[in-house]
Formats: sequence, structure tokens, C-alpha cells
Amino acid sequence: MIITVTLNIALDKFYKVPSFSIGDVYRVEKMIQTAGGKGLNVARIIDTLGHPVKAIGITGGYTGKLICELLAQEGIDFEFTEASIESRNCINIMSENGVSTELLESGDEVREETVSSFLSHFARQIASAEVVTLSGSVLRGMPQNIYAQLVAIARKQQKKIILDTNGEYLVHGITEIPTVIKPNRQEIEQIMGIEKASTDQVIDYCMSYINKGIEIVMVSLGHEGALLITKNGVWKGTPPELQIVNTVGSGDSMVGAIAIGLVQKESPEQLLRNAIAVSAANTLTESTGKVQISDITKIYKQIQVSKIR
Repeated sequence: MIITVTLNIALDKFYKVPSFSIGDVYRVEKMIQTAGGKGLNVARIIDTLGHPVKAIGITGGYTGKLICELLAQEGIDFEFTEASIESRNCINIMSENGVSTELLESGDEVREETVSSFLSHFARQIASAEVVTLSGSVLRGMPQNIYAQLVAIARKQQKKIILDTNGEYLVHGITEIPTVIKPNRQEIEQIMGIEKASTDQVIDYCMSYINKGIEIVMVSLGHEGALLITKNGVWKGTPPELQIVNTVGSGDSMVGAIAIGLVQKESPEQLLRNAIAVSAANTLTESTGKVQISDITKIYKQIQVSKIR
């Protein structure tokens, strides 16, 4: 069983329009709404790939009820902590030229008792899990060390933990030594304080996390693929060129593949190849965090993986 955590659940809406610029009026050609937030995208991917998964997090209000209904329709197992909030909406506007514009609500503010209640809920839920994923932004009112607290609880129960967040939440979360972190290049550069860092600089910086006890650092590089860094070496994987439809949810797809890879004890090369294949397959669909198995199989065969250190 894999448990996915989403601390800022959302109703994701994908709008396809003929063109888009500020100040004009457009008729939407297609609208797709899904239960979203990074951890729910991860859960959807894991479910699609046929592995047992359960989603937990915090929801509230009419939007929260709709999110639960959508998940139930998909057949994804979930058990959320309810709070007196209105779950947020996130909008992705895609024009015909392939340019995406995202409008992401920040989420409501939660009280201290809600955070405390969720921490207890989390500790109970992960008891039966092999791997726990922690993804995305957090609701206002949560402490900056919320992910550090969750990692500490999971480590106490000897669980494998994947942390995928950014900024101060990542900095704090790393202090409790999760099993895997999955920043993208820009997120690592932000922590490093270096714009357009070289690949060697990124690897050297990530090795400092490996030396502190993190087992795997997976750095996503967008269309260029990803780096996988461990104490035993560094690998780079590159996907084939694809006709990209929608990139939203690709990082979450990668986390889902990593989670399954940890359960199945895949080698570094296998873990990297699968992570890139699933992530790339997500870019071929309009819906967020959805993949076709046939796309994964086709892309997998074309990925180039090499050990670079």
C-alpha cells in the first residue's frame, strides 16, 4: 500500500480555448475537471499503474464534497480530514498554440486544531503503508515545518518517504531525512541561490543531501529528462521528443512511478527509466495526472539512460 498526502487539495479545471490573452472574452471549447492537488495526481497515477493506493489530506466546503465525488467516480480510495474551509480551485487555460496559463488559488487558512487532527490521522493511516508520498503546497495557517513533522512521524514508523515540495517547506522537510526528494532544477537552483546552475553544480549540491542520509535525489529537468543521484552514482535519463499536449501533473506522475519503484525495489537505472516514461506519458493527455499504459510502454523503449558519475 502507498499513502499519498495532499495538504492543499484542489478542484482542477482544464479549459481549452482557441487563443488566450488578457482582456479578451473567449468561449471554452472543452472543460475537464478533476480532483487535484499534487498528491491526488500521484494517487491517480499509482492507481492507473495497478498498485494499491490511498489518498489522505484536508478538504472542506462544497468544493471539497465535489472533489470526493470525483474521486469516488474514479474508484480511488481516500479518507480526508474535514475542516471548516472551502477547498480551492486551480485553472489551467490551454490555447491551441500549446501555451498554458495557470491560475492557482492559495487555499484557505486552517486552525491549529485542524493541523493537530490531521497529524494524528496521518500517523494512523500510514501504519499499513510501505511508502508515503508528501506533495505540494500547504494550506495557510500550517507551520513551515509541517512536512518535517510528517517525515519524522513516518520515519518513526520506518516508512519509505518521498518529499516533493519547494521553498522553505522543502528546506525544513529535508532536515528530517526523507528517503527521496524530487525537486525540479529551478527548485534546486532557488535553494542553491544560483541562477542557471550547471549540471555539475546541481549534482554536487544534491550530493550534500545524500551525505546527510537521503537515499535518492531525483531532479526533474523538464523535456530534458531527469537526474538520479545516490551514494553509488549519478544517472541521467533523456526521453524521446514528443508532441506535448499538457505538462501539468508530470512531476506528480514521476513521484507515482518512484513510489512504485521503491515498493518493487527497482535498480537506479530501472527507477529512473520508469519515472521518466510515466512523467512523459502524462504530457500526452489533456487531463491532469492521467496516462495511457500504451504511451508509457512506447516511451520507455526510447529513453536513453547513462551513468554520468
